[in-house]
Amino acid sequence: MRRAELVGGLALALAIGCNQPHPLVICHNANCGEPTDPARDDTLPAFRESLALEEDGRPVIDGIELDSFWRGSDNVCLYAHDVSNFAENTPAIAPAQELALHFAKPGPITFGDTPFLVLLELKASVSANAKERHTPEQRALHAKCAWDIYKIVSDAAIATGRDVVVEFQSFGPELLRAVIDNAPASTPTPYKFGAIQGVASPLDDQTRSLRDYTGLPISDIQVHPGWLLDAKHEAILSSGAELSFFWFSTTTEIFAAIRKYNPAAVDTSEARLMRRWLER
Repeated sequence: MRRAELVGGLALALAIGCNQPHPLVICHNANCGEPTDPARDDTLPAFRESLALEEDGRPVIDGIELDSFWRGSDNVCLYAHDVSNFAENTPAIAPAQELALHFAKPGPITFGDTPFLVLLELKASVSANAKERHTPEQRALHAKCAWDIYKIVSDAAIATGRDVVVEFQSFGPELLRAVIDNAPASTPTPYKFGAIQGVASPLDDQTRSLRDYTGLPISDIQVHPGWLLDAKHEAILSSGAELSFFWFSTTTEIFAAIRKYNPAAVDTSEARLMRRWLER
């Protein structure tokens, strides 16, 4: 290839890269305060701090992840990442109620004036034992709890004129089916469904094959970029769903994966770092 052609090709590649839209920055486990402290995941103080983060007078984040955990021992729907802390008793609707107050405040609620994305993850286990899963009745009850959260968020969005999208997501496709089966008659705020893909089997048995989500209207597949193999990426592309990322600690490999795959959204606890990197 001649030098002029090579230079022209590189310029075109750079132009395409620059014109690619930035991924949405979502606050992982509603815990994006600094310094990063995983012990504060899914706690109301961290939730409030995360919503208040700003960069150049704009909100740092474009959305936030809320977790709902169905505790099987007493059939209670909690705002929790797990129940390793047996004193955890925050109701699952609590962050939604605070989000409603946030919507009512003046000013923007996302960095780029995009719709605010609420990732609502339904946790797939019902106890500290990750292998203990929902009974059919518990799945239905957990789904109804998720719709209670949706209603609070939706009512607040409509009352305040905010553009909001809710994404129900889970490692358990059966839970997403239960959400569909228990949908209320009125759903005025847009919602969608997402599958989560983490550490691959046999290292971890939480991640299910994408085949298990067959028949569900999955529009987002959230993947840990450290475990994104070429075959998985090809399967996501062929499914027609968007690719998004989640991770725990940002590394150079994470930055490289974002450049390579250009995910629609990134779910990170280091939201300010990610925002500054994207806007550099």
